[in-house]
Amino acid sequence: MFNDIIDNEVYMRCDIYEEDSNYHIEIDLPGFKRENINLEFNHGYLTVVASKKDSNNINNYIKRERTYGVYKREFYVGNVDYSKINAKYKDGVLIIDVLKSYDNKDKKTIEIK
Repeated sequence: MFNDIIDNEVYMRCDIYEEDSNYHIEIDLPGFKRENINLEFNHGYLTVVASKKDSNNINNYIKRERTYGVYKREFYVGNVDYSKINAKYKDGVLIIDVLKSYDNKDKKTIEIK
């Protein structure tokens, strides 16, 4: 459980822990706007996609460490009840609660509150 696929060299750092009948996933996404984060469940995979555009038109940087683009991370959570997946985004952290085991393989977009 929780084998994940990382689709970018600079990836979303996360903590995952289990408590009672839930899995909790906390993903650091500093500097992202909630409307630029997408969360989907499909065939046992929970997918997080976040994007950040570079709005600067500066070409003569001396040093540049911040990154921009599209970031994607997938977690295999198994067959869970997607209607029981809750997500919220606060202070640069996406917090996802997943109720354990359920037999449903439909694709669903999850609202981030």
